[in-house]
Amino acid sequence: MTPAVLAVLLSGLGAGTAHADTGTALYVDNLAANCSDTGPGSKAEPFCQIQPAAQAAAAGDIVHIAGSNTVYAPVTISSRGTADAPVRFFAAAGTGTEVKVAGGQTTGITFSGAQYVDMAGIHASAGATTALAFADSQHITYRVATVGTGLHTAATIPAITVDGSSSGITLTRDLVTLSGGPVFASAAGAQDVTLSDDRFGGNVHGGVTAVGTTGIHLAGDTVSTVCGNAISLTGGSSGSVENTVVMPDTAATCSDTGTPAEITVDAASAAQVTEDYNAVNPLATGTDYDWAGTAYATSQALRTGTGQGVHDLDQTDLTIPVNGWLTEHSPLIDSGDANAPGATSTDYYGNPRVNDPLVSDTGTGDSSYDRGAMEFQDPFTVSGIAMSPRSAYVGVATTFTAKVNNPWSDALDGASYAFDFGDGTTTTSSTGSATHTYTQDSGTGYVQAAVTVDRADGTQLGTSGFITFGVTQPPGPTAGLSCGQDPSEPRTASCSFTATGYYQTTSDRITFGDGSAAVTVTGSSGYTAHTYAAAGTYTVTQHITDSDGRTATATTKATVGPSYVVTSPKRVLDTRNGTGAAKRRLGPRGVVRLKVLGVGGVPASGVTAVTMNVTDTDATASSYVTVYPDGTSRPTASNLNFTAGRTNPNLVTVRVGSDGYVDLYNAHGDVDLIADVQGYFTSVPRTGVHLTGLSPLSPQRILETRGKVAPGSTTTVTLPPAGSSTVAAVLNVTATGGTTSGVVTVYCGSRPSTSNLNYRAGQTVSNLVVTPVCSGKIKIYNSGGHVNLIADLQGLYTTGGGPFVPTSPTRFLDTRNGTGAPAEPLGADGTLTVKVAGVDGVPADAGAVLVNLTGVAPTTATHLTAYGDGSLPNVYNDNLAAGETRPVLAVLPVGADGCIRINNAQGAVNVIADLEGYSG
Repeated sequence: MTPAVLAVLLSGLGAGTAHADTGTALYVDNLAANCSDTGPGSKAEPFCQIQPAAQAAAAGDIVHIAGSNTVYAPVTISSRGTADAPVRFFAAAGTGTEVKVAGGQTTGITFSGAQYVDMAGIHASAGATTALAFADSQHITYRVATVGTGLHTAATIPAITVDGSSSGITLTRDLVTLSGGPVFASAAGAQDVTLSDDRFGGNVHGGVTAVGTTGIHLAGDTVSTVCGNAISLTGGSSGSVENTVVMPDTAATCSDTGTPAEITVDAASAAQVTEDYNAVNPLATGTDYDWAGTAYATSQALRTGTGQGVHDLDQTDLTIPVNGWLTEHSPLIDSGDANAPGATSTDYYGNPRVNDPLVSDTGTGDSSYDRGAMEFQDPFTVSGIAMSPRSAYVGVATTFTAKVNNPWSDALDGASYAFDFGDGTTTTSSTGSATHTYTQDSGTGYVQAAVTVDRADGTQLGTSGFITFGVTQPPGPTAGLSCGQDPSEPRTASCSFTATGYYQTTSDRITFGDGSAAVTVTGSSGYTAHTYAAAGTYTVTQHITDSDGRTATATTKATVGPSYVVTSPKRVLDTRNGTGAAKRRLGPRGVVRLKVLGVGGVPASGVTAVTMNVTDTDATASSYVTVYPDGTSRPTASNLNFTAGRTNPNLVTVRVGSDGYVDLYNAHGDVDLIADVQGYFTSVPRTGVHLTGLSPLSPQRILETRGKVAPGSTTTVTLPPAGSSTVAAVLNVTATGGTTSGVVTVYCGSRPSTSNLNYRAGQTVSNLVVTPVCSGKIKIYNSGGHVNLIADLQGLYTTGGGPFVPTSPTRFLDTRNGTGAPAEPLGADGTLTVKVAGVDGVPADAGAVLVNLTGVAPTTATHLTAYGDGSLPNVYNDNLAAGETRPVLAVLPVGADGCIRINNAQGAVNVIADLEGYSG
C-alpha cells in the first residue's frame, strides 16, 4: 500500500462507532530517543514497542503508535475493553508514514483472549506463517490495514485466521496481498465474522474459507485469486455473500489442475447461506459456482438450479477490469444490496455511497451501493483554470475562471470556489471566477494559481485545479516598420507598420526622412505610402505612444528611385550621318549636346536617366569619352576608352539634364560617336509600358557556344526563371575568335538595325547589354564571320524588382594613383576587395552597384571578373588585349561584407572603377 493510499485510508480512522475518550492515552514510538518499554508510555516518554502498551492498556484507553521507517516486533493483544469503552490501537504520525508489525517466522499480530478491541492502520506481516490471528477473542475490529505472508508461505497457511473460540470479528477496509495460501480462514465454532469493503488480491493463491462458521458475512469485498477458490463456505457454515466481486488474478499463472469454482458452498452449508448481488468472472479453466456439490458455469444456471444469485452478474454480463476499478456505465454501479448484512456506508477508501445519475438503478434501498470494495465516485473534476488575459501582467487585473468537468451535472448552487493566486493572496468566489492584480513580476520563476470547489455543506468536489504561469511587466509598446517600392509607383515607398502592446496606442506617427510632415496612422497594423521628390535612400521613423505614457520607436531604410522601361534599341546619335548632331567628327575636348527626351521612344518628360550603347569609331588618336547630364560639371570619370582606328562600344547609364539633353565629351583627336537608346528610367507612373525594378543576380554563365556560330546566325537563349515577371535581362556578352569582323545584336521579337557589340577578326571583346525578354528567351544575332559567343547573366529587370538610384559618376578605384587600393597594377590571379556599401552615397544595405569597370594597359591578354563574395565565378566582365584600355559597364551584387571583388586572370593590369548608381 502506497503512502498516498494509506493517507486516504487513515483519514477515516475515527469514522467507527463513537466512544467517549475517558481512558488514558498511551504512546508507542520505536524511534524516539527516550522511548522505554518500562516507562509510563506517555507522549514525552513513549513505549518502544507495542507489546508493553498492549499489556498496560485498559478499557477506554487509546494507544497511539507512531509511523516508522522500521518495523515493530510481533505483538499479542490480550486487552479487554467493554462495548462502551473499547481498547483502541491507532496509527499516528511519526518519522515514517506507516505502522508495520512484522513477525518473520511468527505471527505478526495475535489477538488472544482479547475483547472489545478496535485496531486501525496497523499493518501485519509474517514470512512463513499466519500474519494476523484471532484466538479466543470477541468483538474485535481490525480495519484500514494491509496483511501479507509472502509468496513462499505454504499453501495451507492462511494470512488471517479466526479460531473456533472467537466471535464478533470484523475486518473492514483491509488489503490482503502476497499470500501463498488462503487470505482468510475461520475454523469450526467461530461466530459472527464480517468481512466488508476488503480487497483480497495481488498474487494471492487462495481466497476466503470458512468451515463450520456461524454467521459469516461478506459484503462489498473484491477478491482476486490466482487459482480460483475465491470464497469457500463449508462444514455447516451459515451467513451471506453479497455485493462482492470475484475475478481471477491474470498477473500470475495457476498451476493447479481441475476446474476450481470461484464461489463454493457445500451441501452442509447451502441451506444457511444467502448468495446474491455478486459479480463473478472465473478463470478460463474454472467455473463460477460449486453449490452443494454441483458446478454451475453461469449465474443463470445457479438461479435455475438453486434459486440463489438472482441478481448476480457474471462473465456473460461484463468483463471486470483487471484492477477492479469501476468505469462509468459499468453494471456494477448502483446495483448492490443496501441491506446486505455487514454492508457499510463507505467503501474501501472511506468514500461515501453515491448514486450515479447516468446509470439505471437496479440495487435495493436508494440504489447507491456499488458491487465490490470501491464505490464509483462523482467524476466531477476541476481540470484547470482559464486566465483572461491569457498572460499575467503586473498592475493589470487578471480574471481566473475554474474549468470544471461535470458529467453528473451536479447542482453547483451554493458551491464556493476557493482561489489561491500563488503570491500569498487568496479569495473565495461563488461564481467560479475571481479577479486578482499582481504587484510584482515573478522574475525567472513561475506562479501557480489553484482553485478548490466545495459544496454548500463544505465537502470538496473533485480535486483542485491548477495553472502555472509567469508574471511579467505589460508588453510593449513595440513599433514595427518596413518599406519597399513597387516598380509601378516610381519614387514611392510603401511602408507596412505595426503597433503592439498591452495598452492602447494613443499616438502613431511616421516621418519619411525627407523633411515632409509626419503622417498619423491608426490601428495595430496597416500600410501607408509616401512619394519622394528625389531618388535616394531615406530613414523612415515610426514613433508610438500608449495610454500608459510609454513610447517606442522603429526605423527602417527606404530606397526609392525611378523605374526602368526597356525599349527596342533606337539610334539617337550618329555623327557620321548627322543623326542627333552635326555631321562631323567630334574634335579634341569637343562636346556633343544630345537631346534624349522625346527622342527614340523616350518620353518628353518624367525621365531621370537613359541607358545607351555608346560607340566610338574611326578615332584619329587614343582618347576617352565622358557622358554626363547637360548643364552640369563634367565628372572626371570616363565611359569609353579607345585607341585610334578601332570601333568600341560600351553601355552607359546617364542622368538626363533638366533641359532633356546629355553631353558627350571627347578628350583627344577626332572621333565619330554613335548612341543607341536601350531604355530609360521614369520618375512617374506610366501606362502602356512595363515598369520594372532591378533584381541583381550572382553572375552566371548562360551561354558559351561549343564551336563557332555561323555568319548571319541567330542563337536563342532561355533565361532562368524569376520570382516575378521578367521584362528585361542584363548580361555581359562576349565575342571571341571571330574569323572576320562583325557585330552582335541581342534582342527579342523583331531584330533591330542597331548592334550591341563590334568585333574584329581574332579579337575578344565584351559589352554589357540590357535587352527585352520575350517569354523568358532572348536571341543573339551574329552578322560577321564564324565567332564564339559567351553570355553571362548579371541581373533581371522584373515587375517585382527593387529601385535603381542613378548617381553622379564617382571614381572609387584607380590603381594607377592609389584610389581605393594600393597604387600598383593588379597581378595575375590577384583579387582586389573594395568597399562600396556605406561609401560615396551608397547605403549600407545596398543590394548591387552599377560600375563602369576599366582595365588599363595589361602586360598580356587577360580578363577581369567582378563579383560580390563567395568563390570566383566562371564569368568575364572585361576582356583585354595586351596594352589595351577598355571599359565595360557591370551590375555587381554587393557582398555580405559590403564589398565587391575584382579578379585579374593574367599578367598585370591597372584597374579603374566608376560608380554609376546602386540598387536598393
